[in-house]
Amino acid sequence: MIEFLAVTILTVVCLLAVAQFAVWVWARNVAVSAVAEGARTAAETGRPLDDGVLRTRTLLHDGLGGSGRGFAVEVEEQDGTVAVRARGSAPVIVPFLPRFAIQAQASALDEDEVLR
Repeated sequence: MIEFLAVTILTVVCLLAVAQFAVWVWARNVAVSAVAEGARTAAETGRPLDDGVLRTRTLLHDGLGGSGRGFAVEVEEQDGTVAVRARGSAPVIVPFLPRFAIQAQASALDEDEVLR
């Protein structure tokens, strides 16, 4: 009976850890896609950089729900390139596991600079 209980607890803990890791991978993919789309939006002709931040935040919220609000989004333009960065943490489904950090960055050529 004791052995069964020990194996069951270990199995459940391992399954929860795998589920938490899967949530981290999913949240990372959402963040990578969001910053890529934000960089493309900010790089479009005639669009301000703030449009890229807004697009990134919208996609983070759509993909991660309330956890998307915890991401810090930055955009900068340098040498004809627009770069968007997002930093945050994945949603936690297992309270006793640590939060997994997520950092994503994407860049795109600024169309305004290219057309000059």
